[in-house]
Amino acid sequence: MKNIRFAVVVHYIILCIKWGIFSVLTGIACGCIGSAFCLFVQWSNELRGQYPWLLFLLPVAGLLIVKLYDTFDLVNDRGVDLIFDSVRNSDDIPFQVIITSFLSTIFTHLFGGSAGRVGVAIQMGGGISHLLSRKLGINSSDRKLFVMCGMSGLISALFGCPLMATFFSMEVVNLGVIYYAALFPCLITAITSYFFTRGLRIAPMRFELDAVPSMLPFGLLKVSVLAILCALVSILFCAVMMLCDRFFKSKLKNRYIRILVGSGSILILTMIVGSQIYNGSSAGLLNAALSGGEVIFYDFLLKIIFTGITLHCGYKGGAVYPALVIGATFGCACAGLLGLPAGFAAAIGMIAVFCGSVNCPISSLFFAVEIFGGDGLLFFAIAVAVSFVLSGYFTIFPGQQFIYSKLHLEYRHSELHEKK
Repeated sequence: MKNIRFAVVVHYIILCIKWGIFSVLTGIACGCIGSAFCLFVQWSNELRGQYPWLLFLLPVAGLLIVKLYDTFDLVNDRGVDLIFDSVRNSDDIPFQVIITSFLSTIFTHLFGGSAGRVGVAIQMGGGISHLLSRKLGINSSDRKLFVMCGMSGLISALFGCPLMATFFSMEVVNLGVIYYAALFPCLITAITSYFFTRGLRIAPMRFELDAVPSMLPFGLLKVSVLAILCALVSILFCAVMMLCDRFFKSKLKNRYIRILVGSGSILILTMIVGSQIYNGSSAGLLNAALSGGEVIFYDFLLKIIFTGITLHCGYKGGAVYPALVIGATFGCACAGLLGLPAGFAAAIGMIAVFCGSVNCPISSLFFAVEIFGGDGLLFFAIAVAVSFVLSGYFTIFPGQQFIYSKLHLEYRHSELHEKK
């Protein structure tokens, strides 16, 4: 009996060493690609800020993106859904996904499409780890863990939030199911990627809260009201994304015409607005909201419209960063009505809309802690819980499966697009 127990202990030690080595290798690879990606996206937005006329090349960039996917035989690219299916069913991830995702997202940001980075980070991370697993001769079951490690590594590189990145990859694929077997390898990968990017002096996403209300029942009630409103905003965001996807695919079958119509719409909207504040990542808008600066009450709505058109007419990027901008601007705009500090309300709105859009409450809470520190943790917990429940089964990831109900302890096993 003692020999059996000793053998089991040795077995787990060997597994930890194996996954520790694999995770470090994956973290280094993800840190390298993620650092380059982060710098290029930042450079693209800064360059367009210096040369606003680049926006008028958006249609040309769109045609190049479509041609790029044709060249690499990725006409039916499923984006993030492919990575989710790889975690569930060990589906193959073509190496070309890494190249096309990287280049097309840079084009989108450089020429003024409204997009983020996380969706592409999931694709690139999954592609990198899938490639490594094949080179190392990993079996299909362990390859699923590798793909999740890649997701964690790239997201950690972009945001500098290893805990959020770890739990995001563990809970985003199937709602109600957390892959605890991935905890150790994903965490090691995320930490390795984090320190790799910090070594290259890429600053993590961090903000200081200007003021945190005292922990009183009335303050918690105000935050709860804001979270309810943010849940509605996240539903609106997901619904607009879904409607844009259906419209472009049903009305404009030709992908070249589709992206030209979309780019033309972005150009017209930008000229009507009179600035490029909603183009690209809109990092300036996010910073203004979180610093308690002046935002317009309809900023969040225009960002939703710009993002929906951009991502579903054919440009590439993610919807997570736009969700952060949408939540922060909406929270900041509601601050005065609720009697909350503007910067604090923006932070609550940012995390609440993020949670309502991706349905990942644990990673949302870790995200709040890593970005804003431990102050006001109970406020963020209330906002996350309320937004998670009230946002229903809407999501910005069509391939996300809802295994369990949000309200009852019952097996659900349905996808959002099947419900719609």
